[in-house]
Amino acid sequence: MPRPLTILPLIGLVLLAALVAVALRPQSPYVYPGEGQPLADELPLPQVRDMSAHLSGRVLDASGAGVAGASLVVVQDGRVHWTYSATEGGFDLPGLSPGVLEVALDHRLYPATLMEGVAGPTPIDLVLPPAHGEGPSVPAPKGVDLAARIQAGNIADLTDFEVALAPSAPPSKPGTGRPRRARTDSEGHFRIPDLTPGEYLVRVIPPGHPGATWPDLLADLDAPALRFTHPQESMTFNTVAGTVAGTFHAPAGHYPGGALVQIRPRGASGPGARPMGRILVGRTAADGSFHIPHVPPGAYRAELASGELRFESFLVMPQRGQIDPGF
Repeated sequence: MPRPLTILPLIGLVLLAALVAVALRPQSPYVYPGEGQPLADELPLPQVRDMSAHLSGRVLDASGAGVAGASLVVVQDGRVHWTYSATEGGFDLPGLSPGVLEVALDHRLYPATLMEGVAGPTPIDLVLPPAHGEGPSVPAPKGVDLAARIQAGNIADLTDFEVALAPSAPPSKPGTGRPRRARTDSEGHFRIPDLTPGEYLVRVIPPGHPGATWPDLLADLDAPALRFTHPQESMTFNTVAGTVAGTFHAPAGHYPGGALVQIRPRGASGPGARPMGRILVGRTAADGSFHIPHVPPGAYRAELASGELRFESFLVMPQRGQIDPGF
């Protein structure tokens, strides 16, 4: 047999051994991009902004007298908030985060000025610089009376619901009206005389929340306020709020009456969150029943406290609905 044929099996064995050695050699582990970076102890929780503070007080002249008709503008977190001073210079600007902020004041008889204010529980005085006299002004458009009414499901007595109107245009725009408020009679009728034509944001606030902006009975929890364009000779605003109602079935040895029931937007009392100032409260009757009306549509956390007992429930209020939290 020729020599080349005798060495071929040996070459094959050598190649096979080399392949086995390559397959069995130690392998370096695959490193995923970013591996080895330290992990955070915990993921940041979403924060709920506290928009419960008011900027309130009086606008005064140098003598200490109240000045009506001054516009106040605040820019906070990219949002514009504004109002006008009323009789005796009083003003109230809700829906702000607490703390120090800059307030721009403007009045036709005084130089425009920027001053510091504090949104919080204490009213403040804002003193205008000396008057410079009457300046040029744009004639205000002729006002038109608004006669309107609200309807609220099966609520029979609509006395003292508050209707709050705010112009959607900035106060620096010529011909812009000023914020107006009115109260309803027992049938929901109200009248606002001499209302400047233009587009307005409108809110309906139930009794017990004077001067507030929430609960707004015309909009969902997180929705913008309803808009309408004046002049309107007459108009009807239909509320969309619902009711949280049920019965507290107290365990043996506990009295069902007098328990505190709170309805707040979901997440407002979660870990790391600050109170939002949006809470509706009720008490159970002697038989454990409770009834909290005027709850705008949205997602809520219902809480009941009776002595050391604590219960909570999550609910989603539909428009004009009624929800039992199941306590």
